[in-house]
Amino acid sequence: MSFKQKYKRTGSFVIDLAIVQMFAKIASEIYSGVLAYASQGTGVSVSFHDAIALPVLLLIIISVLFITIGVYMGYHWLCYRLLGNSFSRYFLRLSVESLTDEPMTQSRYLKREFQKIYLSVATLGGYVLYSGAQYLTHSNPPWHDKKFSTTVVEY
Repeated sequence: MSFKQKYKRTGSFVIDLAIVQMFAKIASEIYSGVLAYASQGTGVSVSFHDAIALPVLLLIIISVLFITIGVYMGYHWLCYRLLGNSFSRYFLRLSVESLTDEPMTQSRYLKREFQKIYLSVATLGGYVLYSGAQYLTHSNPPWHDKKFSTTVVEY
């Protein structure tokens, strides 16, 4: 596998993640605004000395992580429906292909993308760093490619 293709593939994920983060930030700001508006007239205030503060902060952080996963999946669903690929892979002329005789369906593609974003969010980016380093230095395919028998190729 060429140096160019490795960095195109890694770069396409970074570009997709940046696009998703932009929309996820908007969605999380709307979520925070709704929470602030809903608690405005109730007289509820949370300070860092309250016993409820840490569970509330944890709930907000977990909600933002779920919003990020939801926006990522929505983005890939929309891109797959319109382009047959993600936005960055489309412009970098990359495609997700099956290594087996099984066709690459929308369901399979979205399961692969869900596995990738789920592992990325659950490990707080550790999966991205580890699998990226393994791929760039030793050409080991990421776990989500092994699990779904897929690879990313140039067309």
